[in-house]
Amino acid sequence: MEVASTLLEVARKTPLSIFALGTILSPVFLIACLAVYRLFFHPLSKIPGPLSQKLSGFPRIWHCRQGDRFLREMETHDRYGSVIRIAPNALCFNTLSALQTIYTKDSNVFKGDEFYGLLDGGAEGGRSIMMEADNTAHAARRRVLDKALPPRDQAFRDLNALSKSFAYAVFQEGSADDKGWSKPIDVAPVSAWFSFDLIGTIAFGSPLDMLHEKEYRWVPKCLQSASIFLFWGGYSPFLSFWQWVLGTRIPSILRLQTLQNAQRYADFADWMFHRRAEKLNTGDDLESKRADIFQGLLRSKLYNDLEMRADSSLLIAAGSDAIRLTIAATIFYWLKNPDTFEKAAEEIRGSVASPDEVSESVLASLKYLRACIDETMRLSPAKPSSLPREVMEGGIVVDGIYVPKGATVGVSVYALHHDPDIYPEPYSYDPERWLKQSQDRRMQATFCPFLKGPRACPGKTMAYFAMQLALFHLVYGAPQGGVTADGRTSRHRLRHREGEYQFNDWILGYADGPEVQFKARE
Repeated sequence: MEVASTLLEVARKTPLSIFALGTILSPVFLIACLAVYRLFFHPLSKIPGPLSQKLSGFPRIWHCRQGDRFLREMETHDRYGSVIRIAPNALCFNTLSALQTIYTKDSNVFKGDEFYGLLDGGAEGGRSIMMEADNTAHAARRRVLDKALPPRDQAFRDLNALSKSFAYAVFQEGSADDKGWSKPIDVAPVSAWFSFDLIGTIAFGSPLDMLHEKEYRWVPKCLQSASIFLFWGGYSPFLSFWQWVLGTRIPSILRLQTLQNAQRYADFADWMFHRRAEKLNTGDDLESKRADIFQGLLRSKLYNDLEMRADSSLLIAAGSDAIRLTIAATIFYWLKNPDTFEKAAEEIRGSVASPDEVSESVLASLKYLRACIDETMRLSPAKPSSLPREVMEGGIVVDGIYVPKGATVGVSVYALHHDPDIYPEPYSYDPERWLKQSQDRRMQATFCPFLKGPRACPGKTMAYFAMQLALFHLVYGAPQGGVTADGRTSRHRLRHREGEYQFNDWILGYADGPEVQFKARE
């Protein structure tokens, strides 16, 4: 009261101070009014959540920047329940019913600019298939993309050859000491090289040869740096500004490294697309005669040049994401749970007399290996945070809650995958849960590492091929004398589980480790 009286007294004595006082107090008054509205009168005001998240979207931006947004969503669900308010105009759910309501063909939602607004920033107006808002147009493009996927037999042969190279690269990275142990090998970067070589082959007809050469090994790190910015920038209130900046020379002039990396990655994706188009046009090389995704897209009449450039950027990033993270995470969980590794190794080594005999039917028979991969993707999904959908005119009802036009809704995959009612002991690595005859039907319904619905990953089958083959050849060729691993720990309050693979969610999943050592046979 004394402060207020003093301000009013000064204002009475100095007329100009009335204007100054108004200038100072007006923003404060507006902020106070906005806070009151968001807390008590906003259509989502009754939804529980932390006070900071009800008042502002900046906590979400902060956790996006830190890479732990999925952990924050999980923590908030544990405290407040199955529906939480993660920003003033955004809700997050962790139920099967919400998953089935939001991510379906006929749901009254679409991909708005929030989060997605920057993802096609380097394509100069082109929209990738992921960003295609119109469901009819998306379905048409998806049909073309599905047909453009290489035949299964060709894909299997290509992936099998790359998987052998992956295993060889892992073993080659280490050299045995006088006690027979190799030096520690960080599996994460080798997995990244493998996944980029894979997408180069499947999508563009030729690998980038990262497993053998260093020329393009800068690309994964460049993409990681760009992803960090694109993730938090997509939720920024200055989204339009960032969209404009990405189309200018400002990042280069001001040496804004993160934004430069975003443009550098976009330029690389453009180069990959144009290189493939040029080879197809000449028609005189082996790659032009083989089936790959961009061969099919280039021959279709549905896609224009800008759309294919946008899809090039998308496919390189998204196509490599789950594969590299899951391979590294599976190795981590195996070596933190040695009995699971021994069981997987016994199954793999007993399936064929030689690794050269592996086939689709052999992979299909490796039930425990598939269960290990699924359990890894349950615990450490590559897309763990909620993927927002903006509500259209007429609103939507999710789990009995009416959500009006303009608000965003999503489901936390990480929280859904750790529901103790569906997955008992949810933080335990237990591949056996996927092999039980009495398996809860909700497990398959809630399991969504490749998302659900008409916008789910089109390359799911090939991703499984790649992960199974890479792990098959790694285990089959690994020395049987001994294996050990070390994971990265953290003092972060949300990363306290020693047996959990720690990774960051920056649109794509990124991690270091595990570091692995092999011991030669006696």
